[in-house]
Amino acid sequence: MHAAVGARLRAIEPGRAEATMPAADPDGLDAALWVLADFVSGLAVTGTLGSGERITTLRLTLHVIARDGVTGTLHGTGWLDEKSEVGLSTAVITDDDGRTVARAVGRNAILADEVAASTWPGHAPAWSDPPRRAADLLADGAAPDPASVNHAGVVQGGMLASLPARALADLLGGPADEATATFLRAVPAGPSDGRTLHTAPELEHGGRRLRSGRVVLRHGDDRTVLTVTGLRYAP
Repeated sequence: MHAAVGARLRAIEPGRAEATMPAADPDGLDAALWVLADFVSGLAVTGTLGSGERITTLRLTLHVIARDGVTGTLHGTGWLDEKSEVGLSTAVITDDDGRTVARAVGRNAILADEVAASTWPGHAPAWSDPPRRAADLLADGAAPDPASVNHAGVVQGGMLASLPARALADLLGGPADEATATFLRAVPAGPSDGRTLHTAPELEHGGRRLRSGRVVLRHGDDRTVLTVTGLRYAP
C-alpha cells in the first residue's frame, strides 16, 4: 500500500520514525493524513519490538489543524510515548513550509503470533509513478483494492479508517476536525472472498456550529470491522 500511494520511510530508530507522502488534492487530503498518521505512529512502536513481535492498531485519533493551501509533500514524524502490552504513540504531520497540518495519537496492541513470525509472502510491489490517491483505493460498496494491503496481508489501518471518515464528512457537511477510529477486526485486501465494504452513518448532533456523528464500517452483510466517531465545529 505504501508503494502505491508514495508513502516513503525517511528515517527510523527505536521509538521514532519519519516518513513523507504526497498531499494529493484537497478532496484526498484527509485520506492521506489517516494513512501517514497510522504509518509513522505505528513505526514508532514497531522500531522497539523484539523478534517475532508485531503490532495491530486498536485506536487512532486524528486532529486536523489546517487544510487550506496544503499541497506538495506531507511530512510525518512519530514517536513512542509509552509501551507495555500496548504501545502509545504520537504523530505530527507538517507541510513543506513546516506548518502543522495534523496531530494523531495511536494505541497499538503488541502481538506475538504466526503472522509476526512469518516473512512477507511475496515481492513488494513496484512504486507507483505517479502515486495513486489513498482515497481511490477503497470505495463504499466495493471490495478492497489489492494495493491497500500491508505487511500482515490486511488493509492498512489508516487506509481502512479513511473510508468511514469520508462518510463522516458527508454527514457533518465537511471533514471532521477531530475523529477517532476504533479497529475491531482486520479486513483482507482483494475481492477474493466476494465481500464488500459498507458504511452506516449516524448523526449524533446536528447543531448550527457543532456537529457530531458516528460511522460504522462493515465488511460483508453484518461483519463490523471499524467505527469512526468525530466532530466538526464551524465558529
